[in-house]
Amino acid sequence: MAVMAGSSPDEELKKLEKIVADKDQELEVQQRVIQLLLEHKNRELEHQQRVLEHKDRELEQLRSSLTASAPQQGIDSLPRSLPTQIDDQGIN
Repeated sequence: MAVMAGSSPDEELKKLEKIVADKDQELEVQQRVIQLLLEHKNRELEHQQRVLEHKDRELEQLRSSLTASAPQQGIDSLPRSLPTQIDDQGIN
């Protein structure tokens, strides 16, 4: 930083101290903004984890109800009379 003509060393020191104080305050504001964003993202993540846990429970309940209502014979027990699927080129 260039020293202004006619400024005393004390005046220059005060200007530099003011610049440093302003930068410190700016940094504190930026840190607070980052902290708030991080807290918000953490809350979003916790919410998504709860949603996922709920969906997992729903899926497990569905699996349980399907296995309880269907015999455990596997895919070989499916009827063989289902039509064969053919893709758009006529190939099985």
